[in-house]
Amino acid sequence: MTRKIKLTRANKSILLKALGDYYYRQRAMNTGWRETGYLILKVDSLSASKKAAFTSEEVCLARNAVNQLRNKKIKQGQYTDATDDMLLKLF
Repeated sequence: MTRKIKLTRANKSILLKALGDYYYRQRAMNTGWRETGYLILKVDSLSASKKAAFTSEEVCLARNAVNQLRNKKIKQGQYTDATDDMLLKLF
């Protein structure tokens, strides 16, 4: 099943940042990094402000990555408005 999600420039940027952090963490543990790498390439190739189709697996992966970035920002005392907005789009 696919879901259409409209990505703004800010959403795309946050998603790429979150997926990048998630990818490097997975590479260090040598688990599941290929799927994350493919999703990074897919998101990077999308144009902002257009709807993009994501599989349920991709949405789950993106949700986990953005949530980890949000937790990191909370721990560092940073604002989470952009990550919160992206998470809402993934639910």
